[in-house]
Amino acid sequence: MEYIGSRISYLRKPDELSIVISVFSDKKKNRLLLAWILAWTMGGLVMMGYFFTVHENQLKTMVLVWLGFWFYFEYKAWKAYTWRRHGKEIIKIGKGHLFYKRDNRGAGKIQDFQTEAIQQFEKYAGRQNDFINTLISSYWVIAGETISFRYYGKEVAFGMQLQEKDTAALMELLRTELR
Repeated sequence: MEYIGSRISYLRKPDELSIVISVFSDKKKNRLLLAWILAWTMGGLVMMGYFFTVHENQLKTMVLVWLGFWFYFEYKAWKAYTWRRHGKEIIKIGKGHLFYKRDNRGAGKIQDFQTEAIQQFEKYAGRQNDFINTLISSYWVIAGETISFRYYGKEVAFGMQLQEKDTAALMELLRTELR
């Protein structure tokens, strides 16, 4: 096993290259995120209790809509928390295919790309809006891709929140492997 920086490891076998990108994790921020999730959960439970005590239909509908949004953000926050604790990106290249998976405790969808259709690896430009870039690079979301390639006209991005030097080294490894 060889390493590129502190978060990227790779293993070269005769017919396959396996790359694992560990997630960036900060224990203090993880504790803050967990505290936020617990407070959010308590707020939702209070609103659920309120839903059963209200008798007006319009107010009940409003609380139900609020609970729908609450559940969505509860799910997203929990997913971000488990990603920061257990997540990793897995890339395997071999036999004419590149496989990519965002693994979160064994769960995640494997994407299969034919290597002959993959076009140039490059630094991911993302969106040019400063607000969106700030949001995407924050610790609380699962985003911040740094590398991309074109595949049948579609842009595929990965390598979340990598440092510049790690991004460059990983792109060079991928380019040499696919030549």
